Amino acid sequence: MPREKRGNTSKLTIFWRIIVAQSVLIALVVLVSLYAFAQLDRLTRLDTQILVVDSACEKEERKLLKIFLAEVRSAEKYLVLYDKDFYANFVQSKMDFEASLEKVESFMDTNREMAIVEQIRTLHASYNDEINAAISSDPFREQSRSQLSEAIMERANELVHLREQIISSKIATARDQAAGGATVITWLGLGGISLALLLAYLHARSVSRPLDKLAREMRRGGGGGATRLLQFRAPPEVQDLARTFYWMTEELAQLDRLKADFAAHVSHELRTPLTAIREGTSLLLEEVSGPITDSQRDILEVVRSHGDQLYNSISTILDLSKMEAEMMEYEFTACDLSYLIHRCVETGRLIALKKRVNVYTILADPLPIVYVDEKRIQQVLNNLLSNALKYTPEGGDVRVTASLKLTTIEKEYLLEVRISDNGEGIPESDLDKVFTKFYQSYLNPATNQHGTGLGLAIARHIVEAHGGRIWAESAVGKGSTFVFVLPTAYRGEEFACTEQTESTSRVKQRER
Repeated sequence: MPREKRGNTSKLTIFWRIIVAQSVLIALVVLVSLYAFAQLDRLTRLDTQILVVDSACEKEERKLLKIFLAEVRSAEKYLVLYDKDFYANFVQSKMDFEASLEKVESFMDTNREMAIVEQIRTLHASYNDEINAAISSDPFREQSRSQLSEAIMERANELVHLREQIISSKIATARDQAAGGATVITWLGLGGISLALLLAYLHARSVSRPLDKLAREMRRGGGGGATRLLQFRAPPEVQDLARTFYWMTEELAQLDRLKADFAAHVSHELRTPLTAIREGTSLLLEEVSGPITDSQRDILEVVRSHGDQLYNSISTILDLSKMEAEMMEYEFTACDLSYLIHRCVETGRLIALKKRVNVYTILADPLPIVYVDEKRIQQVLNNLLSNALKYTPEGGDVRVTASLKLTTIEKEYLLEVRISDNGEGIPESDLDKVFTKFYQSYLNPATNQHGTGLGLAIARHIVEAHGGRIWAESAVGKGSTFVFVLPTAYRGEEFACTEQTESTSRVKQRER
């Protein structure tokens, strides 16, 4: 591609614009992330202390209460019954209490708690002295033991209450830190989003404006208008794209000229000798040059059949080339579409009978006269019906309906034709592709070997040339419906087309 001298081009390329914008955004994200990480680390340490230290301490303090209650019960029962088992339980509870108290002391982090632990240890020692004295001399000093046990219980409960206050205070601190951190992160996020939107707007505007100009030029070129090399302020990549588009349009124009020349060459070099072959074969079959044997007749029939097939294929390709180049000529005349539909159904009768397919025609009565190229609309109907018969399973149904429709917005009457089958259907993602050249359905590849994939593409060109639209409606496993609409001169004064009646042109199965 020739390189043009650069016009009014911005020095900063799209690549570096994106790099700068993304770097700013990444810096903002890193800043917010670091702050959030620091806040999260503080909250995590505080929560860990609450869960690991404070909760465990409170649990151990409550356990200390239970152990002491068990110790008191065992001691009192022993003093009454003098059962060795109760004494053993008393000794074990005493040891467990001392071990639990040591564990509680390891969790302490305030002077007040340490003082209470020392008081409990002193009271517990006095309580054990009272128990030993009661065992050896006076088992009925119950009032002194009761006072000591109540004092120990009171100090233990005070420990639990104090630890609960510490936990509540730490939870409140964590809540305040989380709220403050969330506020800061919110403001940082809003600031980052605002800056990101500003950068995105500036970057998008610097690229979208020249791209819009280029898109308008592309649409003008696509509509057949002359293109020109655009000069505007834009990133270097957009300038290169504009120059490439201009070069591409020049090349496409040259290719269109070559395509037209090729079509003329194919028409002369292939169709003309093929016509001579077909005519010569027909003359031989008519025995103009003399009688032929049965075997010779069979060979000539095969030659004529394949010649006709090749001739039709060449004609189809040439017709499509003319349509794409907008060189096809149409002869518009007043036409009764119901007549074309019935003739189309009669043409497909043999194929329908062979596959045992029921073909129904449901036409509004009457249909308005339309101004169309009768030959080409007949080709559209034949292509759509042939496609429906090809993909309909044996014993299935095909329906051809025609009715008058009133558009909602334009308030215009359109003649709508629908050809439906109950075949395997078309995936929704492929509905826009069925009218492209050489499209073949992958759901039933066995039916594609006899088709060129040009019938629907030709139908689309013909319908659009008549000012109409064509589309497909389908669902996998539920069949397909091909619909096309044609404009009419009908305005509603002549007749109302609200009822549909089923035609008697149903193709019946031949009884075997």
